[in-house]
Amino acid sequence: MHPTPIEKKIINATIDCIEKYGIKGTTNRQIAKIAGVNGAAVNYYFRSKENLINICMETTLNNAFDWKDIQQLPGETAKEKCLAVFAEILKGGLKFPGISRAHFYDLVVDANYTSLVVSKLNGFLENLVQDLKKRGSKLTDAQLYLACTQITSAVITLILMPNIFENKFGVDFNKPATIDLYISQMVESLIN
Repeated sequence: MHPTPIEKKIINATIDCIEKYGIKGTTNRQIAKIAGVNGAAVNYYFRSKENLINICMETTLNNAFDWKDIQQLPGETAKEKCLAVFAEILKGGLKFPGISRAHFYDLVVDANYTSLVVSKLNGFLENLVQDLKKRGSKLTDAQLYLACTQITSAVITLILMPNIFENKFGVDFNKPATIDLYISQMVESLIN
């Protein structure tokens, strides 16, 4: 699907609304106001708000886990690539906390393991493991999958709850240096 300019405006406005208000708080009126279109445009172009939200969720997940973009990140060795990939994912997730939480809502609240985010994450991990093997990782496939899922789980936790350790320990994941150190320590201990 190649959206028209108006459809792109509506999609972008919906993503903004999800970021600000969450999926449940997003209304057609808010979307139309931000997009600068008539309130009926959402249903006219997308049949329903639910269909539009599904399109937005798929679009943002495709952007977050676009393997072509990930391949462009720096890194000659498996460790270097992991550092770049996971730092990028963590920084991106922290930049858009509302949409990031929205992606995991069905999984966390309803234990929906068939959700789009699960499929995208699993596809990402398959691609990443194969890429790291090509870059010289000496780990077996099972060890590499385990290491990558450990790092992914830790990154997702921080995306969903970025301030979880700030009050008690002063760990501020809004600082790029903290993110880099966090990813570096995990990768160094898990990826050989």
